[in-house]
This record gives sequence, structure tokens and C-alpha cells, in this order.
Amino acid sequence: MMTAQVRRIESPVGAEIVIDGRRYVNFGGSSYLGLRDIAEILDAGVDALRACGSGYQFPREFFLATRAHLEAESAAASFFGSQAALYLPSGYLFGSAAIAALRSRFAAIFFDEWAHHSLRDAIAASGVPSHAFRHLDPDDLELKLKANLRANDKPLVVTDGLFATFGDIAPLNVYTAVVMRYSGRLLVDESHSFGVLGNTGRGAIEHHQLPASSALVGGSTCKALGAAGGIIPASEEQVAELRATPTVRGASSGLPAAAAMCARSLRYIHQHPELLRRLRTNTAYMKRGLRKIGLEVGDSIAPIATFTIGTHASMQALQQRLMSDGIHVFHTKYIGAGPEGAIRCGIFADHTSEHINRLTEALSRVL
Repeated sequence: MMTAQVRRIESPVGAEIVIDGRRYVNFGGSSYLGLRDIAEILDAGVDALRACGSGYQFPREFFLATRAHLEAESAAASFFGSQAALYLPSGYLFGSAAIAALRSRFAAIFFDEWAHHSLRDAIAASGVPSHAFRHLDPDDLELKLKANLRANDKPLVVTDGLFATFGDIAPLNVYTAVVMRYSGRLLVDESHSFGVLGNTGRGAIEHHQLPASSALVGGSTCKALGAAGGIIPASEEQVAELRATPTVRGASSGLPAAAAMCARSLRYIHQHPELLRRLRTNTAYMKRGLRKIGLEVGDSIAPIATFTIGTHASMQALQQRLMSDGIHVFHTKYIGAGPEGAIRCGIFADHTSEHINRLTEALSRVL
């Protein structure tokens, strides 16, 4: 099996990117709010790096944390309106920590068949019986609950808030009603919806106007929030339970510089609501343009436009044609994409109309 050649990124990842020495208009990745090179966020990381050094060994097991870690948790609690928050070195650990904290309370776990790898790994590691339900299908969820729960059994229902490949928004309002009938709990990975969905960017729970108590949420901060790590905003009691899990007790708390940038990023986003407004404008503009040239990308506010045309080979050729035109997009086989893959375009707040027009014009020439 041949190994694909690794291309070298030589710039921050945002609306433009330098790969192997060439600058491209970039629609690859998830830098939704365009926080690639904000000076005050970078400065916060540099200051923490000089204060705390290049590594950090301590897990929360020892009840130690740097100022940067505590600031990240304080900023997250403030941004999400929660009593407390837990900072993680990676959003991938959210599912592991959360399911470990909750598993003893539930007879079975039910998860969207397109749930992220991190959630599926955590479910498998938990040892709790688990059942997949059809993607975005509350009716199938209820059928699975009826078929697999006994009287008085409680379910844990697990889903992404915003799915990374096609930008589907989970119907959390409907799931919540289903879960309540079984005295269950909803767990939502908000990695791609933090900063993106809801009036203030608090995620899919806010998008559906649900109370924060409707679900335990968490996820990556390296998408829209623009800094490495993960965040779980929750009650003080929930955070204490999370800190007692093997994942949190055993893993390093993460690089202080990353935590410092997370804290500053959350404050920056709160101070600059125009970023989310600009992202929404760009999303509507780009999806409208793609629909005009015949591509089925929907009209949701999710800043992801993904489409399939033809075969794996033809889409790979399309991606290469766009690259030759100076436009970078992903041809991906990520979760939910079929064997032929899909062309995925992320939409960012720092895209200009000229960037977007270049993409739609290039696509219109080759489709």
C-alpha cells in the first residue's frame, strides 16, 4: 500500500494558507471564527510558555494547576454561563471523561451511527452495553430504546451537536423529549458547534434554546475557538466527578500555553460578537452561491458545505483541479462519507466575498 505524500503547512490555518511554499485560498479545516493569528491570543500563549516552560507533567490527580489552566476554566464557565468548567489537553478526551463519570447510572448507551470516533472509543472502553441508532433519527432512537431497555432502565444518549463532515445539526430538542420519557441523560460533543451555533456561540444546546441542564456537553477548543485543548462546562458537582475519572486523573493537564490561549480566545470571542455575525453572513453567501451552480449543500447556518459528485476518482480530480487554481479544499472519507468520499468546504469568518467567489467560479468552470 502506497503512503500518501505529506504536504507541509507553512502558515497559520485560516482563509488563506501556505502549503509547500504556495499560497492558497483555504476552505480546508475548521477555523470557523478565523482566529488564526490574533496577536493578543498568541501573546497569551507566549507569556505562559515563558512563565511555565515547554512542557507540563502534572495531572489533576495531585490537585495542582497553573494559572493558565485555572484561567481557561474560569473563562469557559463565564462564556458558557456554567458554575464551573474543566479544561482538557485535547477535546478527544471529552467522551472518555464524561462517559466514565456517568456510566454507573445507566443501563445502556445509545449513540448516533455517525458519532465521532472519540465518542465511539469511549463507549467501547466503558463496557456498558451500547446500541447505534440511525443518523439524526429520533424515531429510530425511540425504537432502539424500547427494544433494548427493561423496566426502570435508564439510557445515556450520545451524539455530536454538529457533525463534522456534512454539517448536520443534531435534533437535540427532539432527543431531549425522547430521553426525558426514559429518565435518561443526553451527552453532546460540541466540538464543531462551540463558537458556531446559538445566538452567542454556546453551541447546539443554545441553538435549540434548551436549558444547559438538558445535557452534559463538551468538546474541542481547536475548531472555532482557535486554541488547542478541550472544555467541559458543567456544574461544580459534575466537574468534581469528572476530575475523579481515570482520564482526568491520569493524563497531563495539557500545555499551559495552550490553556492560556484558550482563555484569551474565549474572552476575545465574547468581546467580538461580530465574528459570529460575519461567519453567518459568509455561510449564507457561500451556500447560496454553491446552490446556484447546482450543488446540493442545504441552507443551514452550519459553516460546512459538503457535496458529492461522481466517483472517488472524479472528486479526487476535482480537488486537484481546484488546487491547481490556488484553492484548497478537502476530499475526505471522514465519518459519514461513503467510499467515494466527499468534497468538504469549511467556511470561516475571515473569508472575504472574493475568496468565496473564487471557489464558486472555479467550480462552475469544471462542473
